Amino acid sequence: MKILFLGVGAAFTTAEYFQSNMLLTADSGKKLLIDCGSDLRFAMAEAGVGVGQIDALYLSHQHADHLGGVEWLAYATFFAPSLPRPKLFIEENLAQEAWEHSLKGGLSCVDDYPRDLSSFFDLRLQKENGQFVWEGVRFSLYKMPHVMTKLGNLYSYGLLIEAPGREPVFISTDTIFAPEILEKIGAKSALIFHDCETKGPPSLVHCHYQELRKLPKEFRAKTWLYHYQPNPQFDAVKDGFLGFVQKGQEFEFPRA
Repeated sequence: MKILFLGVGAAFTTAEYFQSNMLLTADSGKKLLIDCGSDLRFAMAEAGVGVGQIDALYLSHQHADHLGGVEWLAYATFFAPSLPRPKLFIEENLAQEAWEHSLKGGLSCVDDYPRDLSSFFDLRLQKENGQFVWEGVRFSLYKMPHVMTKLGNLYSYGLLIEAPGREPVFISTDTIFAPEILEKIGAKSALIFHDCETKGPPSLVHCHYQELRKLPKEFRAKTWLYHYQPNPQFDAVKDGFLGFVQKGQEFEFPRA
């Protein structure tokens, strides 16, 4: 069981980093994309991964650096009849919002038939804070606060991944600093991948490095940082983290 970081950067990043999208490979060899950002087709090409290798997709939320490549993936498989529709695991409310506000304009008008997400994907709707199983691996959704405003809130759904014979791994996706959630997750996880701002004062939509540095050393000692701005100026290892994930870095899930 492996996870490959096709990219590690924030929304406004460069080709040196690419946006933070990940590729999970099960022991069976099947592959699941975790998020599908705008530059995904370039990141996949650089990593030597073809569209036909993608068995499934998980979407955490509808910002373009996590969802902007969905139209490309949908059409790449739709117009290749030999390729099966990828499975799409997505929280049910997010699925509706993503279709209506991000995807419908480009995907609804294709031919003489009404189209929706199920036209392009094998749709697997999930309950908020629910669970699903793919290739014998259990994924638990965690509702993470991302953009919290007086006009409305946008959440991102992190994942706790539990594979047979492996230790649990948590991926935060996008979140503000939420120590009360992280305390619960940290107790369950052997390895954590957490998004991390590295420029300027906190933006109030992501965890900043200076906030994460306040976490207990036991948490930092099993945490890799990703979704950062170019050229981070911090010494993550010195501060007790495992480090900043590099583009193209692949991790084996720890064995139980």
